Amino acid sequence: MTGRARPSKIAAVRVSPSGISLSILLSILTVPSSAFASEASALSTTPVDLSVETLQVGPSGTETLWTDEARIFLGKGAVLEKEVSLRGKTARRRQAMEKVLLQAELRPVEFTSAGLSVALQSKVRVLATTTGGVLPPRGEISRTTRVEILRGGSQLVSVYESADLDMKLTLNLRWSLPEEPSSGEGPPVPIDFAVRVFEITRNNEVLLSENQLPTLLGHQAITTVERVVSVTASEGDGKRARQDKMEITLFPRYLADRSLSVGLTIKGDLVTLTPNENYAHPLAYEGNYLLSPLLPETVEMEVSSDSLEKEGWERVRFRLEILAKF
Repeated sequence: MTGRARPSKIAAVRVSPSGISLSILLSILTVPSSAFASEASALSTTPVDLSVETLQVGPSGTETLWTDEARIFLGKGAVLEKEVSLRGKTARRRQAMEKVLLQAELRPVEFTSAGLSVALQSKVRVLATTTGGVLPPRGEISRTTRVEILRGGSQLVSVYESADLDMKLTLNLRWSLPEEPSSGEGPPVPIDFAVRVFEITRNNEVLLSENQLPTLLGHQAITTVERVVSVTASEGDGKRARQDKMEITLFPRYLADRSLSVGLTIKGDLVTLTPNENYAHPLAYEGNYLLSPLLPETVEMEVSSDSLEKEGWERVRFRLEILAKF
């Protein structure tokens, strides 16, 4: 195959050997350990747009065979699988060919000070040859490397060399971060959230609220939890109560294969109401999560009072359970 193919968006579907499959592989999310860990942590739930250009490099120059793209989260991977026919000349033949099967797994590992670190494991097997030279090896030619790709740059990685044809099969890797999703772009993608709020007591958990929140990718889903509870009376006169209010906002940002990037914001307050004075305690939380279908993610929060004597309670612990269906 010759010429340059149009860049194609690859979903998690295998195609025939004459095409390419960049299928997303689930794995444990890697926690960065560089000096830029804080930045990497913020980006760990943002996917990387990885571009893979397959090149044939030989005496007559460099030829692009295919260009393919995949959207991948950190710690996950994409598999490239393709049959390639390398054509050239040898000392014995004017026209010769080697047919090889290329399999490569590319896994973005972490963000570094220079750019993106990608783990690459390739396997090449020679299927047939007309070079008239040494018979192709029966086993696979395997290579494992870690590639550092600069921001805005690219990196060439050789995965196979044919001694008879004096040719190389090379991958040219590029990456970029996707733009912040807009709610008005692309076809609507339905997301169904289930949010349960528990109070963690000394002996058990009490379910306070359970909500179903249907929304679309790129759109916020909001629910509010409110309650008023009596608190222990002081030795003096008057009754006291605590008013709890919590607003939960979920923002599904990116969807790649079976992983959903979600921003979570919680804000509210716990207010102790007394005959003489009210005591307010803010409740705030922000985080980003990578969800798999129907696998819950939990968040715990704790709010403390000024004192047990003044407000009649000491601390309250909440647990949120978030589940997504997509």
